[in-house]
Amino acid sequence: MKLDDYLKQNNTTRYEVAKISGMPESSFKNLLTQDVSNYAGRFYRAIGLVIGKTVGQVYDELTADENRIYDFLSKYHVHDKERVTKLLDFLLYFKKHDIDVSNISFNRFDDEIDSGKIDGTQDNVMRVIDNLIETFQTMKDNVESGNLPLPEKMKKRLH
Repeated sequence: MKLDDYLKQNNTTRYEVAKISGMPESSFKNLLTQDVSNYAGRFYRAIGLVIGKTVGQVYDELTADENRIYDFLSKYHVHDKERVTKLLDFLLYFKKHDIDVSNISFNRFDDEIDSGKIDGTQDNVMRVIDNLIETFQTMKDNVESGNLPLPEKMKKRLH
């Protein structure tokens, strides 16, 4: 994700981050030519200070490639620290164990809002987040217990 896009999603600008953190705005302008994963820790700290997130959260969110979960959290302005932290912990766990969760989609939720079946209230958004957390917990439990689902073709070969 590009720095300016990330700052915009978090309702701030390079100027505001520079002003509040005390770092020169020119330092942030120079970041535009760098890959976000190569920023020095002080930049992540400065951004986190302004938007109220940890260095790790800023890093994970900035370096996430088209992560639908981050997009959903940003789109619906989810700032519940406990829930967001749980999701980030699960994403890091799955990444560490080479488990791809990039196929997660919120299309049904968006479609139901568009069709008027539900509204996009914070309560409905939190229900979606809670369901995702529950699903991720089940996935993690299955990984840790060795109870992984096998595709049907693999099952037939094993028997």
